[in-house]
Amino acid sequence: MPKIKINTFGEGIEIRRLHLDPETYLHWSTIAAKRNRPLTDLLLDPFFYYGLKDKKIKELSDIDATLISGMLNTSKSQIEIWFKRRKVLKIQSNELFNDMVLFPLFQVEKNLTFLSQELDNGIYVVQKTIGLLRSEQLEVTSERLYVDDFTFAIANYETEQFLTAISYQNQKLKFIKSDTIITYQTAFELTRQTSQVSKTCEVLFL
Repeated sequence: MPKIKINTFGEGIEIRRLHLDPETYLHWSTIAAKRNRPLTDLLLDPFFYYGLKDKKIKELSDIDATLISGMLNTSKSQIEIWFKRRKVLKIQSNELFNDMVLFPLFQVEKNLTFLSQELDNGIYVVQKTIGLLRSEQLEVTSERLYVDDFTFAIANYETEQFLTAISYQNQKLKFIKSDTIITYQTAFELTRQTSQVSKTCEVLFL
């Protein structure tokens, strides 16, 4: 059967809401206090996980979390759609995110996630990446593609928009691979008492 392949390139974002049980949170907070560092600082430090000697948690991505990620609306971001091993469509990010056109070019919908409302208390980690954000494919029975059969899901974080998913006739595509590097990351904690950011750490990769 024919295959659709979609490659998403450019600048991406990953937002994690960490799920730490009370015992783990207390243990890690104690370690942070002994080192005179915020816990949010330690979570971005690879050597922290090495020192834990925990076989289940060797890096940040091993922590149980709610994750949302996608392609940012920047000049470096674009989408390629391949069909029957031929590139049939190239979409620049400004074409997808443009709200000013009278007749939208693409089927766009809002992705309702934990970002759609006021953030709950907890620890959040935000990373920005660049490279091949996602390569995915889907076998179809159709011999022709129509752009209206694709739906692009979009979410917002602070002042930024990003593409979270692409579906074809309400079918999800199968993930193949990604190849990115982290360019920036920050971690912060929201507390119930203040409902504001209590600890913040930012790292910029040059």
